[in-house]
Amino acid sequence: MQKSLIAAAAIAGLTVVTPAAAIEEIKITAASGLPSFSAGTGEVINVFIPEIDKRLAAKGNYKVIWTTGWGGAIANQFELFEAVEDGLADVGYVNTLFEGAKLPMEQVTYVTPFGAEDLDAMLEVFDELRSKIPEMDQAYIKHNQHRIGVYGLTTYHFQSTFPIKTLADIKGRKFGAPGLAANWIKNTGAIAVAGSLSQYYNSLKTGVYDGIVIFESGIGPFKFFEVAPNITKVGIGSQIASNLTFNKNKWESLPAEVRDVISDVAVVWEGASKKRGQNDATKSIKTAVAGGATVSELPRAEVVKLANAIPNIAKMWAKQVNDKGLPGTKLLSTYMDLWRARGVHHARAWDKE
Repeated sequence: MQKSLIAAAAIAGLTVVTPAAAIEEIKITAASGLPSFSAGTGEVINVFIPEIDKRLAAKGNYKVIWTTGWGGAIANQFELFEAVEDGLADVGYVNTLFEGAKLPMEQVTYVTPFGAEDLDAMLEVFDELRSKIPEMDQAYIKHNQHRIGVYGLTTYHFQSTFPIKTLADIKGRKFGAPGLAANWIKNTGAIAVAGSLSQYYNSLKTGVYDGIVIFESGIGPFKFFEVAPNITKVGIGSQIASNLTFNKNKWESLPAEVRDVISDVAVVWEGASKKRGQNDATKSIKTAVAGGATVSELPRAEVVKLANAIPNIAKMWAKQVNDKGLPGTKLLSTYMDLWRARGVHHARAWDKE
């Protein structure tokens, strides 16, 4: 029927507009265990999702129908990696610092503290490291995931209900510390207590903790200064804390055009998250000070004492990774060499002691 109409129209010298191809709708569920005001999650909301929508709309073939769950609405910080693995979430902003058992190689920055507080350099070094150690991304595949982006933190500080002027001041005190960060106060006399951002405020308020080991940009937004007004800079260094991951089955089911757009936008998300994280770190301290916090810096001699007090957690970690059949020692030496090539030397040569 349509052909006959077109033919008739052609004879009559008319123009016929045929129906446009239907845009295919694709359902994707995105999740984070952290609230929307956290930098990585916020840029998933503000940049990642709208930029994907914008680029797909310009191409005109596909449209994503999003279901979202932030702040643990779908899965909390400790469960999100498994939620993506199982397909409960298609894409997740995963706090990989809590996944030491399943992603041991991702923890290399957390076992090599007292390095550079330069997030730009950290992200560049980590990307180069991944290119040299392909087993890092293969670990995600083992857990039915495809990694698409990374997020880092500027540095960590001590925040406490009491002032810290020397290393001796933390002896006998309880500190909330995430994952491998608990090792940063090992052998100092302080007591590390496992915890997460969602628990810190009440734990400080009720005396469960005397302090926390906290990344710089989290101090202000989570208002920890209200219950722990002492912020002590200790030069722990930038860390790789989170990754954006996609359920592998879902990823492979997506049209190539959609995968390409998502991959490109993930790079944009990395840049936006990094910039926001750096800005948030600066604003975080200002917010805390305005709220009554006091900021001090542990004297360099005391920082050196701290670095030397803890065991060589990097070497122990590398052996544990080796025992899993993974290149722990190679990864550690490669990582440290990448920093040395940039003229950056950690407070301890973790791979050589």
